[in-house]
Amino acid sequence: IRIVTGQSAEEMARFAEQANRSAKELSTTTNQYAQAALIFYQQGLNDKAVKERTDAVIKMANVTGDAAKEVSSYMTAIWNNFDNGSKSIEYYADVITKLGAATAASSAEIAGGLEKFAAVGNTIGLSYEYATAMLTTIIDKTRQSEDVVGTALKTILARIQGLNLGETLDDGTTLNKYSAALASVGVQIKDASGELRSMDAILNDLGAKWQTLGKDTQVALAQVVGGVRQYNQIISLMDNWDAFEMNVDIAFGAEGELDKQAEIYAESWEASQKRVQAALEAI
Repeated sequence: IRIVTGQSAEEMARFAEQANRSAKELSTTTNQYAQAALIFYQQGLNDKAVKERTDAVIKMANVTGDAAKEVSSYMTAIWNNFDNGSKSIEYYADVITKLGAATAASSAEIAGGLEKFAAVGNTIGLSYEYATAMLTTIIDKTRQSEDVVGTALKTILARIQGLNLGETLDDGTTLNKYSAALASVGVQIKDASGELRSMDAILNDLGAKWQTLGKDTQVALAQVVGGVRQYNQIISLMDNWDAFEMNVDIAFGAEGELDKQAEIYAESWEASQKRVQAALEAI
């Protein structure tokens, strides 16, 4: 940490004391806490931001069983692309851990899949809650890997991003063709001023119409929206629309979930061992 920050030995001594206090509070070891903090110092963050992110990462690593280094990697991608300052840093972990506990998709699968398309989703008005619920629903119902689903959603969302920029896609789809296909079933992709509506709004309208469409129309529409290679993911999402809406509700009501799960972890034998080790480290 001194090498990447240029801090003095005295400043590092104060950090060591703070790291040890945090380690005991979070049921981890001082060394594990410091290793997690290093990743955020390498990103150029200040002491306050480092502590905020490190605390969240350690809590999440404890409750998911993943390595802190892995958690910090995928949460950094999520924070960088979805955090706009309106929510706490921990809120983004709250959503993942609550959906992970409520569905067959694990927290690690959800976070790993989100990392694949976080950069694209935010640019087209896909909220964090909708992105997380969409990914969770498909993984939960199809049991495909997070890599497959996350990459597929990245491709689908990139199509919309490209169309909005005026591109013609590889399969010949243009914004007009895309818009006409959705308009034919009563879904508008532009608002009254001609601006592209948010992906949340488009998904809501499409989900509401889906069950009223014939099978042939569903497949044809899914191929326009998702492309011929990824349209099955659209069908999986729409066919499980009730589950998606339930997951959206879970996501919007997830605040504070990480702390709840961290409190349960703190009662475990493993957590007790780590607190004893941190106490020995203090000595």
